[in-house]
Amino acid sequence: MESIAQYLPSKMPQDLFIDFARAFGVRAAPYVDPLEDALAAQMETYFPTLVHHYRGFMVAVESPLVAELPLMNPFHVLLIVLAYLITIFVGMQIMKNFERFEVKTFSLFHNFCLVSISAYMCGGILFEAYQSNYTLFENLADHTSKGFPMAKMIWLFYFSKIMEFVDTMIMVVKKNNRQISFLHVYHHSSIFAIWWLVTFIAPNGEAYFSAALNSFIHVIMYGYYFLSALGFKQVSFVKFYITRSQMTQFCMMSIQSSWDMYAMKVLGRPGYPFFITALLWFYMWTMLGLFYNFYRKNAKAAKAAKAAAAQEKSKKLQ
Repeated sequence: MESIAQYLPSKMPQDLFIDFARAFGVRAAPYVDPLEDALAAQMETYFPTLVHHYRGFMVAVESPLVAELPLMNPFHVLLIVLAYLITIFVGMQIMKNFERFEVKTFSLFHNFCLVSISAYMCGGILFEAYQSNYTLFENLADHTSKGFPMAKMIWLFYFSKIMEFVDTMIMVVKKNNRQISFLHVYHHSSIFAIWWLVTFIAPNGEAYFSAALNSFIHVIMYGYYFLSALGFKQVSFVKFYITRSQMTQFCMMSIQSSWDMYAMKVLGRPGYPFFITALLWFYMWTMLGLFYNFYRKNAKAAKAAKAAAAQEKSKKLQ
């Protein structure tokens, strides 16, 4: 069967994002590299053994494909996460002195962009999985050139987590502080770091399942935000299912990682890196617990609000 890949343009969206990130990294290097060198020197002075083991671990687990991908330096990842957290804290303090900003147009643009890129990632990842003859589970990491097309899609998924930081920035300027919960901040910052690690060690294979599924959920979520902001009340019913769909994806990812660990450790089959599989299994259960707590609180609040409304209506009729 003739591959349809040959009919695709040479510069796909993932290539454009890779070029952009690489160019931005070159521009930022004169400012970031001295900080990294200073930190490395301090760590080398006070924790030489730790630094030695850290460097050995990083060399041992790094995928050869990483050499072709930008934003793979762990120090840069640390800086981005710290910048995200500091921006939230400082922004909330500054906004205490201002009225909330109306950013509807920007929010619409942001949600439209994330719907678009999420749909593209979901379709693109599934397409690459089909091209590589993936099965549902137990797909090995491929560190050869054949695995690079999927690696670029997984990298784009990782990079898109930076774009999702804007969700929080919108909440800050709108003074929606109630929405800036521990769950929200923890999820956004930790998922970015975890997907850096996945991309750094094994940017294809089993990673496709979580990335495609999460992208699909984000099409629903950001699509709902976008259409609601435009005034389409017909989609209001979707809100009830968003948290449920997120919890369902965590369960499905837990099933995948559980099966993979069973296949590797009990059945003795070769598999995706066990360390990453175990990490994702643990992370999915923390997410499931936190989202369930969020869902339970929201359901309780909605029930209380409904009861209060009914009581108020009853008083008016008396």
